[in-house]
Amino acid sequence: MFLSTARQSSANKLPPRVAIVKRPAVLTIVILLFSGITCKSEDSFKLDPSLRNFFGQHCLDCHSDGTSEGGLDINALSEDLTDAETMRRWVLIHDRVASGEMPPDEDSLTDEAKNRFIDQLAGTLYDADSAHREVVLRRLNRVEYENTLRDLFELPHVDIKEMLPEDAKSHGFNNIGEALSVSTEQMMVYLQAIDHVLDEAIGPPERPETRVKTLNLKESAQRALGKLFRDEPDGVVLFSSGYSPSQLKGFDTRVPGWYRFKIHARAFQSDRPMTLRVYAGDVIGGRGESWLAGYYDVAPGEAWTVIELEQRLEPRGSIQVTTYRNGGHETNAAETDRSGILIGDVQCEGPIIDAWPPPSRVKLLGDVDPDTATAEDAVAILKRFLPFAYRRTTEPQEVEPFAKLTRRVLDDGRPWTEALRQGMKAILISPEFLFLEEPTRNQISDFAIASRLSYFLWKSMPDAELLSLAARGHLSRPDVLHAQVERLLNDRRAERFVEDFTGQWLDLYDIDFTEPDKHLFPEYDDILRASMLSESRGFFREILANNLNVGEFLDSDWTVLNSRLAEHYGLPDVEGLHDRRVKLSPDSPRGGVMTQAAVLKVTANGTNTSPVLRGIWMRENVFGEPVPPPPAGVPAVEPDISGATTLREQLAKHSDSASCAGCHDKIDPPGFALERFDPIGGWRDWYRSTTVGEPIKDRFADSPINKVRVRYRKGLPVDASGVTPDGHAFEDFREFKRILAADQEPMAYNLAEKLLAFGLGRTTGFSDRPTLQKIVAKTADDNHGFRTLIHEVVQSDAFRKP
Repeated sequence: MFLSTARQSSANKLPPRVAIVKRPAVLTIVILLFSGITCKSEDSFKLDPSLRNFFGQHCLDCHSDGTSEGGLDINALSEDLTDAETMRRWVLIHDRVASGEMPPDEDSLTDEAKNRFIDQLAGTLYDADSAHREVVLRRLNRVEYENTLRDLFELPHVDIKEMLPEDAKSHGFNNIGEALSVSTEQMMVYLQAIDHVLDEAIGPPERPETRVKTLNLKESAQRALGKLFRDEPDGVVLFSSGYSPSQLKGFDTRVPGWYRFKIHARAFQSDRPMTLRVYAGDVIGGRGESWLAGYYDVAPGEAWTVIELEQRLEPRGSIQVTTYRNGGHETNAAETDRSGILIGDVQCEGPIIDAWPPPSRVKLLGDVDPDTATAEDAVAILKRFLPFAYRRTTEPQEVEPFAKLTRRVLDDGRPWTEALRQGMKAILISPEFLFLEEPTRNQISDFAIASRLSYFLWKSMPDAELLSLAARGHLSRPDVLHAQVERLLNDRRAERFVEDFTGQWLDLYDIDFTEPDKHLFPEYDDILRASMLSESRGFFREILANNLNVGEFLDSDWTVLNSRLAEHYGLPDVEGLHDRRVKLSPDSPRGGVMTQAAVLKVTANGTNTSPVLRGIWMRENVFGEPVPPPPAGVPAVEPDISGATTLREQLAKHSDSASCAGCHDKIDPPGFALERFDPIGGWRDWYRSTTVGEPIKDRFADSPINKVRVRYRKGLPVDASGVTPDGHAFEDFREFKRILAADQEPMAYNLAEKLLAFGLGRTTGFSDRPTLQKIVAKTADDNHGFRTLIHEVVQSDAFRKP
């Protein structure tokens, strides 16, 4: 195996020390809230002088001047271990000596001297790291903030995330406390978002009228009948997947809210299912947002396929239906024999009001009538609301500042509802709401455990059961904690964990960061995009639900997909647009997350692939080994956009440099192995080019509209072979991932590390290695099951400490 296990080499020799963490006082919290300043210990740690003797005997011949190997000059290396970069370099030295990479084999280093050096350096690094490894008082990120307000007010669909500034990332995650500051400008945005939520929670004074209406596209598309559309007795036949004025008109969505549509459709002049796309939003005026609401199989025959969907629409919103990959413009719809989709009646209903008054208003106000309510009523509501907002029990005096504010607004003669809103807004921008409180020195409270657990697996506040267990002090019990993890994972809200963790670990949130070149990849479209994401999330969900071995993330003989993605992969016998688990053949290059189209797309730029970028992504996201930045003055290797030379050829020259070879020996092999996959995750034997190469005759590709003659050329052949740093040769990714899957502990360790960081909201470091090794060792008894791994993370000491 070439995955480094050096980080595990001395973990059992590390002393079980625990850093004493100083929690900031209330005044410091307030300063944090408005300035974004974080607290940091100023403890200093120095290396044992005897370590310098070791360097003099075994290291300085290679690492003592400006041309040092790998850019490492030990004489110039600082000993200030409070500096993150200095700490990283010393940890790298520890790991390379422990793994045998340093010093060279011909060195006279004895095992006794090596172990003594490792022990001394490890102890210092452990102490230095643990003193700065506390969970920084962290703010809710915008996903957590939105989910918390949704659950707090029983508003499952309220959308405020896009109103809030994007959160900064640290070590791959956007919920790391050290990166989540707060500015005055951000506080103003919070107030706007809270106003929107309170508007939704209280709702309009009178119940909106829910209207039900049955429409037919004949009424919306009179001018296109006979040309673009065929007029049939019971509806309209759509043919074109391109221009199609098939927006549904005549249903007034004057009130923002949720609307239900029931579409009757069947395949026309076709003996196979057809695909119907439905778009929603401002599809008529085109001034506002619109989106793909869904895609559906429509069966042939006399029976209607009934498609039901619900969409939240703003005023003047509607839906539009179109065919998919069924050809372009039709000019003689009345006589054409091509296949199409017959759209019959469309039943429209909305806004949908399941109960009145809204459950959110009842939960907030109870039986209080705003027209006759008093100051005491408002204060009683705030008292009842505060423990849920603070996610813990509260003392009577804690509500007083908000009660005073509410009374002052009433004394000014303003409406009772406005007074209540002011008190609520003050609570919802208070530090106790915006930040996760984790008081005490050595072990956090049960209430803090409840919040850690719920924000880990639900990305939201703890529910009543968690708060009740915390109030009774039961969450410190391992059996109770285990039962709660199971309950949370089995709840529908765990889908937030699936989406958010995969969105960040696998970078699925970046799926739209680049747009594939339409000339090079005409087959890419919005349904393929959605299918890509659905595969990665469904694959993760399957492993989690069934507690499968974490090695499945590296290599599996199955995946989760629909017919659109199966076609993209060249997999036969997959019919229908619903996702299902599919068995892969033994010679399939697919299996595991790294061969999934969504992952392959986010690691490419839309035009080219780069072994360097994909190699770095794999080392950091799959192997858990951060890659240092390139040495100063070394230019990046850019792909030849003409296609005349491959990046592999350019890298061969680039890696001749000693300062570059050390990293590229580890980065390039996984990147080369993935070269068989193009920027949208398709398999290839040669590169596509728009300028050089052999012209392609009589080759067509499916675009979202039609089969189109390709405009790219057959470029240079792909070489996906390579050799791992420890000498394992491979011809392509099939062989490469079998090498990886031979040892599953590194994958288990990496996932444990990422889950711990994601669950705690802090980065992991050298002092976490004993904890992580213990977690991985415990999961080995259960075949390294992924669900078991989550349980062990939650049961670890780190999860219950500041």
